[in-house]
Amino acid sequence: MATKAKRSKTPAKKKSSSKATSRVRWTSQNDREMKGLIKEGTPARAIASKLKRTEAAVRQRIHKLGLSLRSSKKKAARRK
Repeated sequence: MATKAKRSKTPAKKKSSSKATSRVRWTSQNDREMKGLIKEGTPARAIASKLKRTEAAVRQRIHKLGLSLRSSKKKAARRK
């Protein structure tokens, strides 16, 4: 009969990353500012820098709000 290995009762420690993540909620003011920057044709990277967020966070928020970074001129050109 084989013996089972004993498991430690203490939970395993999670690996800590070198970057500390801090989740900051989006405010309506952030959304208004971002919409204005999008209308001006500002790229996602510049919007992220201005709002002090990651580019990925900005892109996710744009998607969630149903917005697009593409200008209406580019959309009209693609339709032709």
